[in-house]
Amino acid sequence: MARVPAPHRIGEPPTKGEFLPGTLDEHLAVPLSRFLEEAEPVLFSPGTTPDPFSDAPGMRARVGVMTDGTWVWQLAWSDHVAFHRVAPPRAFLEHAASLGFTAPEISVEQALAIARSEGIPLPE
Repeated sequence: MARVPAPHRIGEPPTKGEFLPGTLDEHLAVPLSRFLEEAEPVLFSPGTTPDPFSDAPGMRARVGVMTDGTWVWQLAWSDHVAFHRVAPPRAFLEHAASLGFTAPEISVEQALAIARSEGIPLPE
């Protein structure tokens, strides 16, 4: 079990939750991981961070913030789902499934507005 930032609806305060590996149905791992990764980046970093679901020193998770225009999540969620089958909150999973695990296209203007609403610093 690890405590990580949970996906949240835009405008709601970010929270952390306790999540367990192996809690996502196996058949959902690939489409959900792809959805989490292929959404619009709000913030992207070339770095990585230690994987909170692994003790292996070589396991790392990517850093970034993603959105589908309704929800916001850490890019690391794609890694948590793909490598450990960690189930996100049920409401988020149902939302992704309702979209057929295909994130809608978000304009740059929308992504910038979301970044501002989430308090993500933007370059001047």
